[in-house]
Formats: sequence, structure tokens, C-alpha cells
Amino acid sequence: MTRSMEITKDTIIADVLREYPECIEVFDRHNMPCRTCAGATSGTIAEGAMMHDVDVELILEELRACCARREANSAVQPEA
Repeated sequence: MTRSMEITKDTIIADVLREYPECIEVFDRHNMPCRTCAGATSGTIAEGAMMHDVDVELILEELRACCARREANSAVQPEA
């Protein structure tokens, strides 16, 4: 069982996307082109939010919800 990543305003965007690729939907929804931005490799969520005029607390809430959905789905084991 893998341990979930703690997502904070100081988390590097690329680290989030590497661990939770489905979170690109959150960045896309806020018009943050993290998939193609070189800044995502070293930029934090807070820096990206500031650059794109996005409320950092809102995006953190949405990213955490996206990650929780994936973890909840992976915790469901099909019956043998």
C-alpha cells in the first residue's frame, strides 16, 4: 500500500502531476497550463496560483479532493 502525498501550497506542481496525473483536470479548470509550462517542474502550487491569479486555498481543496477520489477508487478491491 502506498502512502498518500501531502499536498500543500509548497508542493511542487510536477510532483503532484507525477503522483496524481489525473489532477491535471484541476489545473486545466483554472487555466493553468501546467502540462506545458516549464515552471511546473520547480514551481510550487502557491507560485503557480499567484501567477495565474487563482485562490491557492481553492486549488488546494480541489487537488486534495481529486487525490482522495483516486485513493478511494484504488482502495476498492474487486471480489475474487
